[in-house]
Formats: sequence, C-alpha cells, structure tokens
Amino acid sequence: MQPTERLTIKQTHTGYWSVQRGSVHIAGALTRKGAEAERDLLQRLRSRAVRRTSMRPPAAASRS
Repeated sequence: MQPTERLTIKQTHTGYWSVQRGSVHIAGALTRKGAEAERDLLQRLRSRAVRRTSMRPPAAASRS
C-alpha cells in the first residue's frame, strides 16, 4: 500500500472550512469543529477500508 497525503483543514476566504488532501477538496463544513469531525470520519473510514481489503481472500480462491 502506498502512503497517502495527510488530510488538512484550511479556511477559505469566504469563511468555509475545507478538508483537503494535497490541493484536492475532499469535504467541508461551516465551522472548524465540523471540518475536524469530517476529517476524523474520513480517516476512520479509510482505516476500516484498508482492514477489510487486507482480510479479504484472493478472488481466485473464492471461486472454487
């Protein structure tokens, strides 16, 4: 698995809080606390997806 960029939180010039990976907007919220909650959720979902894919048996084995 390749390392990914950290999720960062930045405030836009309009006051909106944006969760970004690199320069890509991933999620956002009206408050910093909301943006932090979105970032935490994305991190938990990613770690869960990594665990599930590593536990899945190879496709060839499941077709027998």
